[in-house]
Amino acid sequence: TFIGMGVSGGEEGARHGPSIMVGGTEDSYRRVETVLTSIAAKYDNDPCVAWLGENGAGHFVKTIHNGIEYADMQMIAEIYGILRDGLKMTAGEIGEVFGAWN
Repeated sequence: TFIGMGVSGGEEGARHGPSIMVGGTEDSYRRVETVLTSIAAKYDNDPCVAWLGENGAGHFVKTIHNGIEYADMQMIAEIYGILRDGLKMTAGEIGEVFGAWN
């Protein structure tokens, strides 16, 4: 009946509910689904929680999530370096560019 859960949300998740990626047997998930649904973040009133399969599926999905997030952070750092070192922009100018892109 082991349940493995990837939990995401950072400080906003701590305050308003996380996204929960559950792995384990479906029966085990159903036993705790009500609790997880009540504490999870909501999007359009739908809870951000799901049973994703057995054998570590929840942690696997969280790992993929982290990989995408870290790739995004690396891309931002690389672009910052190009703007700073290649185009000789100041931090303020780079901030304006990133603000416009956001």
